Amino acid sequence: MSKNSPVSSPQPVSRKEQGEATRQLLLTTAEQLFAEQGMAQVSMRHIVEAAGIGNNSALKYHIGNRVDLVRAIIRKHGEPIAARTRQLSEQVRDSDDPRDHVASFIRPHIEHLAELGNPSWQARFIAQVDVDPVLRDEILTGALVQVPRYDTWSGVPELPPAEEALRRRAIRMVVLHTCAAEERLAARTGVPADWPMVGEALIDAVTGMLTAPRHPRNDHSEPTANEGNSP
Repeated sequence: MSKNSPVSSPQPVSRKEQGEATRQLLLTTAEQLFAEQGMAQVSMRHIVEAAGIGNNSALKYHIGNRVDLVRAIIRKHGEPIAARTRQLSEQVRDSDDPRDHVASFIRPHIEHLAELGNPSWQARFIAQVDVDPVLRDEILTGALVQVPRYDTWSGVPELPPAEEALRRRAIRMVVLHTCAAEERLAARTGVPADWPMVGEALIDAVTGMLTAPRHPRNDHSEPTANEGNSP
């Protein structure tokens, strides 16, 4: 560089940019701690300290209370997943193959996890929220692994409302907790998850769950030995 060349000075960071950087740091730190330690074991003070921020009121200032924090993390992941889901759902809207429709709501979740790299904490965080009796309903409004109505898909049996709701809940659990297990394994071993393989396997499994024929239960039959001994 010529001695007469002007030396560029770093651009000053605005207060707004500093605030957003702090907010993102708190979200990432909270997500990791919740994923690794569970919801009940992590306090707001713990999150601020782990983020290396001296002001204990920083989390409340930048995000809000504990529910606001969980909602913000869910929204951070849920918005891109929801956008991708809408795109894929539109592409397969007229398909007669149930697997196409299943793929439209599973692939966005899998693709997002793949983009996060290794280690990531999103799947484990969501799994922790899913079993929290107070916070789990936040997932249902966060556009994460929403199972669409499938009563018009060919090859899917018509079910009583209670059984249809049961299958929908089972599908959510299979997708959420399988992804959490794969993410946990990747974090422990340092070997990235094969998310494309996980996605296709889940799509096959969920398609099977949706298209499985219904075998009506005979409510007047005597319980089997196993049924009678079940808790």
